[in-house]
Parts: sequence; C-alpha cells; structure tokens
Amino acid sequence: MQNKLKSALESTRLSVEAFFRRQQWKEIFIFLFFLLLSSGFWLLQSLQQDYERRMEIPLRYKNIPAEWILSKDNPQKISVVLRDKGTTLMYYLWKANFVPVDISIPDLSHLSDSSLQVTGRMLDAAVSKQLIASTSIVSIEPREVELRYDILSSRLVTVVPNVSITTIPGFQMYDSIKVSHAEVYLYGSTKALDTITSVSTELVTLEKVSKTREFTARLDLPAGIKAEYETVKLTVSVEEFTEKKIQMQVVCPDIPFNYVLRMFPSNVEVVCNIPLSRFKDLTEEALEIEIPFREFEEYQATGKIPIKLTRKPSWVVSSIITPNELEFIIDK
Repeated sequence: MQNKLKSALESTRLSVEAFFRRQQWKEIFIFLFFLLLSSGFWLLQSLQQDYERRMEIPLRYKNIPAEWILSKDNPQKISVVLRDKGTTLMYYLWKANFVPVDISIPDLSHLSDSSLQVTGRMLDAAVSKQLIASTSIVSIEPREVELRYDILSSRLVTVVPNVSITTIPGFQMYDSIKVSHAEVYLYGSTKALDTITSVSTELVTLEKVSKTREFTARLDLPAGIKAEYETVKLTVSVEEFTEKKIQMQVVCPDIPFNYVLRMFPSNVEVVCNIPLSRFKDLTEEALEIEIPFREFEEYQATGKIPIKLTRKPSWVVSSIITPNELEFIIDK
C-alpha cells in the first residue's frame, strides 16, 4: 500500500513538471516578469513627481489654568494639505499618525473675556516641526482657531488622606498622616461645589510597614470637578515602639482657700506607648493629670473620681494609668 502511494505521488510530480516545461508557460512567465519590472519602474518614476495630500493632525491643549474649562466645541484636530514628492507622501502615509500639535494656553492672546486666539503662524510652526524639510504646507483648515473657555466657581476644601496601613509587630504610627497640601481649591459649577466640604485621596494600601514612608496619592475628584493639584504627597510616620513608666502626681489647681482635698493615692503610675527614639524625651514634665475642683464636687457622693491625662505629647499613642480612679475626701 505504501509503495503504491509513493508511486502515485511521483507520477503527479512528474506531470506537473512536464506541464510547466511547455514553451507557452515559459513565455507567460517571461512576460509577467517584464510586466512587473516595468510597473516597478513606472511607479518609481511617478513617485518622483510632486503631489498633494490631505492629512489630519490632532490638537492637544496644555497648561490649562485649573479654574478654566474649555468648551467642548473647540477644534480637536486640523486638516493639513501637504505638497512633496510621492515617495515622501508615501512615508507620511506609512507613518500613519502625526504627533498631536501642542497648544500652550499661556502663550495665546485674548480675543475676548472668554476666548483665545491660536494664530495660523502658530499652527504653521507646530506642523512644520513634524515635516521633512522638502515638504511644503499648502493649506491648514481651520486657518486660525478661536479657543473658547469658561471660568469655574471655586471653593477651598480640606484634603482627607484615605490610607489603609498595617505595620510589622512592634512598629506603629506615631503621628497623624501629613499632607503636602492640607487644603486645595476645587473648581466646578456653583451647584456642584455647594455640597462638597472636603476631598479624599484615592485609597492607598500599605502593608508590613516598618519605617516612615512618603508617597504620592491622586485626589478622588467627583465628576465635573477640577482641582488646583491633582496629586498630593502623604507622609506616614512609622517607628519601633516601646513602653515607659512614669510616676505622676494628680493635681487640683483651684482648691478654694477654705477647703482641704485629700486624695488616695495622690500619685499614680502612667505606662506610655511611645516611639523608641522619644524614650528620653518622655519625662514627668511632659505629662499632666489635672482635675478641676468642680469635678471633685460632682463625684463627692461616691467619693471616687476617674483619672485621665490632661496633657501629653502627640507622639504618645496610648497610655494606661494605674489606678484608673482615686478616692478623695473634701473637708471644709
């Protein structure tokens, strides 16, 4: 069976070779070869002549003031007619897309209180930068651009950092998250701004943090609202923590001259959770437990009053007071 298959394939191959060896096919191949060759010469000759070709180039508006909004009717592209040899125009077609023409708003002159002018000279200069020296610009449509804009209402709001953070064991945040721009101006319609009192950043997730981190976060702006800054820098202060014990005296600063206040005990122990670098900074003078006399009078029926720190540094994250309440007696 296998020998018969090989024999059939060999017979087919020989028949095909015999067919193409015929004189008429040789003549056809020779004719086609010279036809393609002459077509190639004709095409090369034609491409050496000058032609005109219409191209579309997008416009890109840059450095727009935050309080401005450009009209949706402003042109987004220009139509340019170019003249050059066919080979050069073929290159532009092969290139497919031109780089957008950048229009910098501060460089434009005002036509009115709500419009600017992009001159033909500006468009010529911007387009010419992308062209080969031999290419000439026949026309640009529109020849000049009237750029319309509106001035938005503004409102100063606070920036709220939206950060999810976990630290490795033994480390904690010891201060609030710092924002490079605690307040920013928002721009939009008066109706939209009336309901906005603050703007948060987009959610930033930090895991297993063991040192102070600084990073950039984008503002989570509502639709149709612009901001003077699109991003802010956030600083998260993280450090290794430890505990420190301090013996404190409970103070009542305003005991009337005809009263005697006895506290049991008069001294308490305060255990503070603090950054390791602040260990030496935490002293009894940095803390305070002060209870006004009127509060003792309020708790006179029970003879016991709760205790809390009335002054502490911001980097003291937490504290435990032992005992957390004291007994007292008021005598006249």
